Amino acid sequence: MRAGILQEEIQILKLTHETNEFGEPFDLYTPCYKTRAEVTPLSGGRQDVNSEVFYAHTYRFIVRRYVDVNDFDRILWKDNQYRILNIDDDRQYNQKIINCELVNL
Repeated sequence: MRAGILQEEIQILKLTHETNEFGEPFDLYTPCYKTRAEVTPLSGGRQDVNSEVFYAHTYRFIVRRYVDVNDFDRILWKDNQYRILNIDDDRQYNQKIINCELVNL
């Protein structure tokens, strides 16, 4: 474990299923947990999505193992939401390695 490496503050957004006044179901991400993380950029690129240019970024977030996060959650960092691609549990270093991509809102 390296002390002082978790320098960025992130927020975990949990998926909740809600219904509106017409009874239609929709997904809502509600803030659940704040923690600190090490953030490392992995890749970035330009995509054309529905005739719209979107700059996709992929980041690696490293948090401690006690952080309650799963594959359906999202991460809020610097006013951007990131979709979780995979979570690796590293017991040797007491950390979780989370690979995420930027969500096009």
